Amino acid sequence: MKRIPLTQGLEALVDDEDFDHLMQWKWSASGRRDYRHPARGTADGSSVKMSVVVAERMGLDTSITVDHHNRRPLDNTRGNLRSANKSQNGANRGPNQNNTSGYKGVWLCQRTRRWKANIKVKRVTYHLGTFSTAEDAARAYNEAALKHFGEFAYVNPL
Repeated sequence: MKRIPLTQGLEALVDDEDFDHLMQWKWSASGRRDYRHPARGTADGSSVKMSVVVAERMGLDTSITVDHHNRRPLDNTRGNLRSANKSQNGANRGPNQNNTSGYKGVWLCQRTRRWKANIKVKRVTYHLGTFSTAEDAARAYNEAALKHFGEFAYVNPL
């Protein structure tokens, strides 16, 4: 495993077999401040993500989305990349930034002061139950996520 320097003092991880190929370009840290990913400019003024370049070298289908298994976009090692559709990529996302419970799919009902768990599958939100603790609600979410999303499921750490 090797590191490729990016702008803003960041580095991207890549496998040894991709390092020389990727080093022919200058890479920058692109995207939101809390979610930087390596990218480079192209001759036509567009940009290409490092994960897409590596995925293409792996023979993955890049016409859909390239997903980072560990949700770390600076880790572009082959074992961390996989093809995913939009739904699978979304299933692998962690909790939203404005989340107050610390768990994906879990929120506190202000009226009852109890924890509720929901999951969204194919644009439909399912209520998974009401619980006395956030951890119990997170367990219910985890079970439903594994059932619906399999290997792409984000599992709340408990």
